[in-house]
Amino acid sequence: MVQGEELTDGFKDVPYGSIAEDQDPTDDFPMANRISRRSFRLHQAWWDSIVIACLGLSVLWLGIHLDLFEELTQFSAQHESWQADELFLGFVVMGWCGFAFGIRRVYELHKEVRSRQLAERAAIDMALHDSLTRLSNRRGLELEFHSRRLRPDDPFFLVVFDLDGFKSVNDVYGHAFGDRLLKELAERLRKSLPQGDFACRLGGDEFALIIRSAKTAEAARLLLDQLASLISSPAVFGSVRLSAAGTYGVAQYPRDGADLSSLLRRADLALYQGKHDGKNTIRFFDPLRDSHLEQQSQVAQLLREALDNGYLSLAYQPIVSLQGEEIIGFEALARLDHPVHGQIPPTSFIRAAERSGLMRDLTTLLLERACREAASWPDHLWLAFNLSALDLRDEGLVERVHTALQRSGFPANRLELEVTETAVVNDVAMASKQIHALQKMGIRIAMDDFGTGYSSLAQLSHFNFDKLKIDRTFIDTVLQSEKNARIVRAVIHLSEGLGLPALAEGVETRGQAQWLGEAGCPMAQGYLFSEPLSEVHLREWLGVVAKSSHEPAA
Repeated sequence: MVQGEELTDGFKDVPYGSIAEDQDPTDDFPMANRISRRSFRLHQAWWDSIVIACLGLSVLWLGIHLDLFEELTQFSAQHESWQADELFLGFVVMGWCGFAFGIRRVYELHKEVRSRQLAERAAIDMALHDSLTRLSNRRGLELEFHSRRLRPDDPFFLVVFDLDGFKSVNDVYGHAFGDRLLKELAERLRKSLPQGDFACRLGGDEFALIIRSAKTAEAARLLLDQLASLISSPAVFGSVRLSAAGTYGVAQYPRDGADLSSLLRRADLALYQGKHDGKNTIRFFDPLRDSHLEQQSQVAQLLREALDNGYLSLAYQPIVSLQGEEIIGFEALARLDHPVHGQIPPTSFIRAAERSGLMRDLTTLLLERACREAASWPDHLWLAFNLSALDLRDEGLVERVHTALQRSGFPANRLELEVTETAVVNDVAMASKQIHALQKMGIRIAMDDFGTGYSSLAQLSHFNFDKLKIDRTFIDTVLQSEKNARIVRAVIHLSEGLGLPALAEGVETRGQAQWLGEAGCPMAQGYLFSEPLSEVHLREWLGVVAKSSHEPAA
């Protein structure tokens, strides 16, 4: 298993949605670049006009110096029949007309250059500023960050903050008042930030600051305390009085990162931890306290890549009947094999999925994939699949399960969904509704990890479970601890009394299997019987079983 330190080191190069350090930030503004090139071409027309004017003056000087007019007059008199004087007059008239046209064209070009310059400024302004508050936007932040030379001996602070309770302002008073509040707070930031400091709106009610005027954490906290007090003071719009306090996450350059991506990520982690600690706080990034949050954030980003690029897979661990050790089903286990960072432990990416809002997508993808795979198994084999606490709270869970079964053609009576005790007690009413609807479809529901959560007879009586899974922490020591052995034996007897078959997890030795069989446990799974099989190895095993079943007995 990958260690936490190695995992974190492996994620150092994961981007956070900003431009690379060696990339020219102006490359992000193709519209402005195109307008600049057009403007340059218009200025080139000015240079062409100047060159033509200089050429004309040179010809005039040459004519005066060589007495060209007298020469032309003498030539015309000597060749009167050629009508040369009329011809020269025509050339002169045409020249003055061309000169007048050139002056007019230069004037028009001047107007066009001015309009293009205004359009250029407007385009750059739109690209770099938020249309509502007129603060800089995320691109403006990137340009500001890369516009100055970074020096390790010149620290500064990147602050990310959002408004606590802003959603309720929109819900109660409407988005029009919410927008007015955002514009008022943006104006306060503009007026109160010291010279050289920078403010931008990242989106919604989230803002970012670059504080260069403070060089120590104490000075930055003092400034942020003043800003927080100013931001949280009420704004009055007629008869409506609005206020929204902020929670601030702070990262320091170069201590917490040498590029914008790292600083944004760590400021965001500090913001998240500040909200977890109670909101309306100023929280500096602490590597010792926040390293696990940073790792989860990085794993969540890798999980998004995995969902988009197909890096997720399933492994299947056999479930056996202890009487005869015959395989009766398989439990589907999620796996993430990243092409750069290798195997990511399920405990890491599932926790990250729950925190980042990706659990729904993860469950939907893997459940349908598992059902498609299980649809090709022999009819006596059933599939076990784990649901998270977030899945149980999802109103669309039953519909998603029904869709997965319908698309895969897998029968509902061969699917067993496992839920933990903790997931059930988080929202008893919702869990009861979901479990009842799933069982009505013919799906079996197993209580997973029984004995490690809120184990109580009330939960067993309230929910109509179809199976109890005894957690591996009891099975590991069942031969060494008489107390744990009594607990496991009591759970087995309880399951028999309730008519719920018991399944022991984590069986790794022959002695454990023998003890469980003697105690009356009907089913087990663990490395004693088989490690989790990849889809390829599972198909090979099923092929061998199918082939042996068709061979005539000797």
